[in-house]
Amino acid sequence: MRLFYGSVVFLLAAAASFGAKKVVSANTSAGNEQVDVVATIYMTEEEVTQKLGMDPGKGIALLEVRIIPKTDQPVQMSPDDFILLAHDDGERSKPFDPAQIAGGGAMVVSSTTDKTKKQTSGFGGFGGMIGGGSGSSPGNSKPVALSSKMDEKSKGNDKLLEALKAKQFPQTESVQPIEGYLYFPLDGKHKLKNMAVLYRGPAGRLNLEFEH
Repeated sequence: MRLFYGSVVFLLAAAASFGAKKVVSANTSAGNEQVDVVATIYMTEEEVTQKLGMDPGKGIALLEVRIIPKTDQPVQMSPDDFILLAHDDGERSKPFDPAQIAGGGAMVVSSTTDKTKKQTSGFGGFGGMIGGGSGSSPGNSKPVALSSKMDEKSKGNDKLLEALKAKQFPQTESVQPIEGYLYFPLDGKHKLKNMAVLYRGPAGRLNLEFEH
């Protein structure tokens, strides 16, 4: 009997320890009274290529996002409602417009953090990347200085541009769930546990963490 009770105590302690362990997943979600937001991130070139059916090149993270309205009032939605945040170095970025990735004369973005200059191998520009503040929380990240220039040699890729546009999260207003892809610049190597998606739209402010 003592052995039985001892086994039960051990199992309960193990279960409690397991429950307290942080989970890292490519899927995340958050919600409020107006909307639920569900997101899945793909960070490697191979994963992004598989989702698109074409290779967009390096330095691109793909976010598959779904917004689910929870009231009878239509919700305004836009790609610009989202920010991708890397907690480890404070890199924050708005999603690319497809033309910035595959259009003619796409833009190249370079970033400088802590006096170390790094140039992305993807493309950026008017909607691509933004600077942060100080610290590493969703609302307070390390500073990232950015500059961009036109790549005049880029002739564009019409097939890739068509694929990006076809699957892009739309700018719309709806009472029905809407889903699509967002394409973010991602400079350097980042672990999934350090990534977060910030929703800053008309329906409120939500932080979606991939470690929870």
